[in-house]
Amino acid sequence: MHLTKGTEQAICIMILLYIQDRNIYLSSKEISERLDISQTYLKKIMRKLVLNKLVKANPGVGGGYKYRPKKKVTFYQIYKAINGKVEIFVLKSDYIEKIFTGVRHTHTRYEEYLEHLNAINLALEEALNSFTIDDVVANILKENVDIKLDWNKWEKELENIYKKMEENKGL
Repeated sequence: MHLTKGTEQAICIMILLYIQDRNIYLSSKEISERLDISQTYLKKIMRKLVLNKLVKANPGVGGGYKYRPKKKVTFYQIYKAINGKVEIFVLKSDYIEKIFTGVRHTHTRYEEYLEHLNAINLALEEALNSFTIDDVVANILKENVDIKLDWNKWEKELENIYKKMEENKGL
């Protein structure tokens, strides 16, 4: 299994919004430019994230997107918003049953086989649910995990953060 491009982009969008100052909406233009995603495709992704209540949208001038306050977002929630329920092993046909046509007592064994495949799907869902956007940011930013900035003005924001970090070293 690999993440679809849309899922990977949605995860990155959620990371951007997580770091974004929660009092300021992040513009779709900035997200599009930062991640090199077309505005049209970005709107499709954002619509799914908004409909699944992972992101708050504010249309119009000064609008954009915000991370939902006080919400822990898991990779599974993002995956599900973009792709639907995790189903790596989904039988789209009855080929397996055709192989064993005429063999006695295969129906029960076939049902057991389907249960095993479903267990794999559930294990994957559980694994994706155990990892959050908070985890990603904490792992990457370490001691700077609490940094919040306005990506709409990211160059100036980062400059200010670096200045503060330098000042704190002098203490």
